Amino acid sequence: MTAAGTWGRIQERLSTLLGAEDVLTGAAASRYRLGDREPLTAVLPDDEAEVSGVLALASEGGLGVVPWGGGSHQSLGNVPSRYDVALDLRRLDRVLAYEPGDLTATVQAGIRMDGLHRQVGEQGQIFPLDPPMAGQATLGGVLAANLSGPQRCRYGTARDLVLGVRVAHADGTITKGGSRVVKNATAYDITKLYIGSHGTLAVILEATIRLHPRPAAERGWWLDGAQLEACQEVALRVLGSHLAPQRMEILDEGGAKGCGRPSRGAALAVSFAGVAEAVREQGASLVRIAAESGMRATEIANPTQTWRRLQDFPWGASEAANPGCRATWRGSVLPSDCAKAARALHEAMRHLLGGGVAMTVSHGTLRGISVASGVEALTDGLAAARRALESLGGFLVLMDAPPPVRTALGVWGPPPAGVNRMRQLKEAFDPKHILNPGRFVDGI
Repeated sequence: MTAAGTWGRIQERLSTLLGAEDVLTGAAASRYRLGDREPLTAVLPDDEAEVSGVLALASEGGLGVVPWGGGSHQSLGNVPSRYDVALDLRRLDRVLAYEPGDLTATVQAGIRMDGLHRQVGEQGQIFPLDPPMAGQATLGGVLAANLSGPQRCRYGTARDLVLGVRVAHADGTITKGGSRVVKNATAYDITKLYIGSHGTLAVILEATIRLHPRPAAERGWWLDGAQLEACQEVALRVLGSHLAPQRMEILDEGGAKGCGRPSRGAALAVSFAGVAEAVREQGASLVRIAAESGMRATEIANPTQTWRRLQDFPWGASEAANPGCRATWRGSVLPSDCAKAARALHEAMRHLLGGGVAMTVSHGTLRGISVASGVEALTDGLAAARRALESLGGFLVLMDAPPPVRTALGVWGPPPAGVNRMRQLKEAFDPKHILNPGRFVDGI
């Protein structure tokens, strides 16, 4: 932390740059609290020039800066090792350029995901990135954390849907990467470096995104009446066929209940989208495959509600429905190992009070909630769960958990093989460790 006199001078300069009303301190800044840390100040810039100015001042004073969007996913990652300035980007929320004919748009990072979906929807188009808590989350935060949802089965992740970005670096320098067109020169795509870096390399100011036409029809089905292994078998059979599912999610009993499916046992949620006749034919093929595997297929009567609950799980799991000491987490294994991973997780956490798991089969990603009677039981269960996924070549990362659990286990788990390269990138992009210091893997 800077000396009091130095901080006072920087605060005066921030007030001159932004206006005193946009430099928050005390109780007004405490809403940006992370763990046991509160910023000295929170600032609300109006444009990228003011963002640049804030970062330049922070760099000069050696201040730790945490970029802030909607705040819905700030529990991701470690508590920052240094936290002086909360950089609130909510006012950078404009659509800067929209070319419906080219299926592209350039938008600022502070735009809410639901608002973005509504605006492109007015032109009969979709941005098929469906992260959890889209009503609160901003585009910049979603890209920084590389969040996605069930539609990644068909459309991929943020790295597949973002063509270019404009960013502010730790010293306030503004650069851009990628392009505003779908076709681009063959070279290293630096855009992908910023996506998923958790704001440790630069602050995302805007992004050019790839859009898709809104499907003429969309229908979904619940498949149940069998074990996890049968769900896995049907899912892989569908993925290996001519069918093109938009979503393909395996849920254990707890996960299915959390997403509004009342029946007991595991379930498979599948949707198709496109021309109405093609959707109908694919649905008929799905029903036939389910019957051949001894499963029931029931068309989803309330798809909008179901998809939102599935998209938000486990972030939207209510405390009332999950009383006790709880944690949410995400992980990954090979797509062919989803059912095996769920079984291993059940065994590892068999002594807990409950929980649930959802798995995007096409990519082998898992997300879940675990509920225990206390911190010690929750810590032991999650430690065993992490070992179980690691034994399958996967990993488990805590998304939200009580501080003692985060401290005991570590949010990210063992450092990945490429951690030294990650450190080199951090040193090259942010040598003073201004941006989100300590938030990422291995304290980067």
